[in-house]
Amino acid sequence: MISRKVASKLFAGGKYQLSVRKCWGKAFASTTTLKTAFPKQVAVWAVPTVNVLGKSYKRSLKTSRSTGSRYFSSESAATKPITLEEVKAAQASWANAIKTISRSYLDDGDYVKVAGDAAAELYGYGKSKVLFKPTKAAEYPFRPTGEEAMSYFVGGKVTGGYNEDAGFAINGGKGWSEVVFNNHDIDLNGNTAVAMGSYTFTCATTKTEANVEYTFGYKRNDDGKVRIF
Repeated sequence: MISRKVASKLFAGGKYQLSVRKCWGKAFASTTTLKTAFPKQVAVWAVPTVNVLGKSYKRSLKTSRSTGSRYFSSESAATKPITLEEVKAAQASWANAIKTISRSYLDDGDYVKVAGDAAAELYGYGKSKVLFKPTKAAEYPFRPTGEEAMSYFVGGKVTGGYNEDAGFAINGGKGWSEVVFNNHDIDLNGNTAVAMGSYTFTCATTKTEANVEYTFGYKRNDDGKVRIF
């Protein structure tokens, strides 16, 4: 159930009396008195999405099944189902991030910053739980924090890092020139999805290939973006 404070921001700008109700498990803002022609108000209020208190909400015009009255429904962007295209886009972004981090390292750039920026976009640290079990991690096989994940990807010299980490994203200093996902299957479950398969990494130095199996979980966060969790 959304609060009156949130609802008032969701539908600000319309000249009507606002009430917040719950119908079929979803919160909605009900319009009871309109001072101007209804179709004109739709253009003002029916904005697809709006950000309120750090969360994205989708709002739309609906009709009550029981009474036939019109109302504006507000639904958190985090509940929108993930599509197959979004999963594949997230995988493409992950592969590109690995190559970009490697390229920055080989060019003596600030690859740690590049990796940090990429991790914020690709992983749900700080937005949800992240169940990360790195392929090559042995002494510390589970990485529930962003700092531990960074150690795995760029090496143990970062704050909170582990000595066992050589830096997967930089291939221990050799870099990666190509990353290709080969999905065995993808299961879509509302605002989460699971992908399983293998990906092929090409070493930027030796040009040799390495094949690794993966299982990735994806979740839509409150800002509407799909990230690994």
